[in-house]
Formats: sequence, structure tokens, C-alpha cells
Amino acid sequence: MVIGRRRDVLVMHRQIYLPDDVEHVAASEGKLHSSFGIDYFAIADNIYPWHRVPDLVIGRPRYDNFLVSTASLYNVSAVDATNTIVALHQTDAEGIGSGHRHKDRNYNSRVLRKFSAGHRGCKRTTCTKYLTKLTGQVPYTSGASVIPKGTISVVLRSRVKD
Repeated sequence: MVIGRRRDVLVMHRQIYLPDDVEHVAASEGKLHSSFGIDYFAIADNIYPWHRVPDLVIGRPRYDNFLVSTASLYNVSAVDATNTIVALHQTDAEGIGSGHRHKDRNYNSRVLRKFSAGHRGCKRTTCTKYLTKLTGQVPYTSGASVIPKGTISVVLRSRVKD
């Protein structure tokens, strides 16, 4: 299971489409989201215990942490790719965390009260056993930013933080 965090950027009257623009804006304006905010997943369907996942609402609090916690409890290795995958979250005046203000914001919490797996195990990007890093870095210029490029390696995290 590959997971990671995004970089939040306020974009009021513009949209960012081109790959070089995404990397540049993420590097120059983006604020790294909390390690509890897991914003992308790549999961091998045949090894993840989907039968352990109740009906949750994506975009509401706790579904992301529950998926990672469930993986942790059922020995599915999780890799934090935050350091090597650029994920840009464009937000407007409504702002970051709109799912926390939605009228059914507590739906997932109510569902997960029945599942002890939602309360144990790794729930953040920083407590995964593995992370990605760039090796053999060769910086290149993209607009006004210097962005490191190189080979992506998966390494054992030196210290697990939960």
C-alpha cells in the first residue's frame, strides 16, 4: 500500500494544470498537510482486507486513517511516498477541511465506533514502516524552482513515529 500527503495551495482565481506548474507551485507555495491527512492510496486489491472495511464516506474525516490502520493490523506493508510524489491540493475560499464542516461530518465516526480496528494501528503517514526517498539526485530547474530528480528508493524508516 502506497500512501502520502499533499501540499495545500490556495488558488482563488487560477487553476494549475501543467506538470511543471504543479511541481513549481507545490515547491514554492504549498504547505505540507498533516500526517493524519492521507490524500492518496495505491493498494493491491488482492492483498488488502477489503472485507474488513465498512461503508465509509470518502472526503469525510477518518476514512483515510481507517484504511491505513486496517492495513497495519492485517500486515499489509505501507509505504509513505510523500517525499517523492508531488500531490497538489488546490483549494478555494471554502478552504482546507471542508469535510470537517459538512453536515454529515460525523458519519464515519459513527460507523467506526463498531470497529476496534479504527482505533489501533498505524493511522498516519509518519508511522509507516517504509518511506520513499530520492537517491542519485540531479536537480533540474522548473520555472523559478530547483526540484530534485533522481531514482526513487523504498527504505526502512529509521524511526517509526505514531
